[in-house]
Amino acid sequence: MKRSIIFIILAFVGHCCAAQQETLTWSDEFNGTGAPDPAKWGYDLGSSGWGNNEIQNYTNLTQNARQENGSLIIEALRQGNGWTSARLLTNNKFEFRYGRVVFRAKLPVGIGTWPALWMLGENFSWAGWPACGEIDIMEHVGKDPGMVHSSVHSPSSYGATVNTAKKYIGTFNTEFHTYELRWTYEKLEFSIDSVLFYTYKPAVRNASTWPFDKPFFIIMNIAMGGNWGSDPQYETGGLKNGIEPSLTSAKMEIDYVRVYQYPAAIDDSKGSNDGPGPGKSFLFPNPADDKVLVDVPPGTRAEGAIYDLCGKKVRGFTVSDPGTEIDLTGFPHGIYCLTLLTGGKTSMNKLIIN
Repeated sequence: MKRSIIFIILAFVGHCCAAQQETLTWSDEFNGTGAPDPAKWGYDLGSSGWGNNEIQNYTNLTQNARQENGSLIIEALRQGNGWTSARLLTNNKFEFRYGRVVFRAKLPVGIGTWPALWMLGENFSWAGWPACGEIDIMEHVGKDPGMVHSSVHSPSSYGATVNTAKKYIGTFNTEFHTYELRWTYEKLEFSIDSVLFYTYKPAVRNASTWPFDKPFFIIMNIAMGGNWGSDPQYETGGLKNGIEPSLTSAKMEIDYVRVYQYPAAIDDSKGSNDGPGPGKSFLFPNPADDKVLVDVPPGTRAEGAIYDLCGKKVRGFTVSDPGTEIDLTGFPHGIYCLTLLTGGKTSMNKLIIN
């Protein structure tokens, strides 16, 4: 019997080794023409100020958002005394939890512009902000040209959040740069051109500091003016409408948006509101160091075990929603088999410990 267990585990590990590579799970290369792909992108519409006293009116017109020469163009345009622009989002079309999202973009120039590449929790419509969480992968205000910001908003710090960092990019508007988020169950890492410059990893993870344990959707927009974008020297009538008078348009070009995940997390990506199906689970991170998160769908309870390559059970545990963190301290480096028994069915997962 023991020999059979060893054979099954070795065969399983060999079968899965190739499956642990990072996988491109969703992307838009913007190689079409005209309006963005409606299967991937929706729009926020209107001129409500969006909680920041912004002055633009968001539309779904191709003059404000269009595919052109292999890029998505988001363009803010002066219209009389006002501005139109676009805010695109993947809400109810694509949400994901954990992975790496990369934007390759060229940013607009001009005092009063406020472009952003960012994400909100999918529960925004009922939980509200900041309870849903916000991840700002790239923000730039034209009154401070070249200074790119990455920030995290949560109930513990929002609005003028302290969880933020910035980096100067002198060619922000003349060259394409990559703006990247790597998101695991314990931290958010922000990079520009593959160079890490900010990590958010709270010492205590709870609903106040870490609302980042659920799927998020992607947003891209150019705001005009507003609490941060407005320059006081150009403001009139007590409004946050400080935009340089000579500016008539502002353009952001996005070459692509790509989302990468490890196979263990792919079940958490969604093209609808259906969520993971029965029996699905994932391990994160994998490879792991001193701990691994074993997660299962809501309402699921599973009995788990970790076996070494000799078929010896080295750890047993129970998993229940919203997940269980398994302490791996003291485990020798190597490959293990993690099993989960749920509803009478057993799944086997390869676990690598660094």
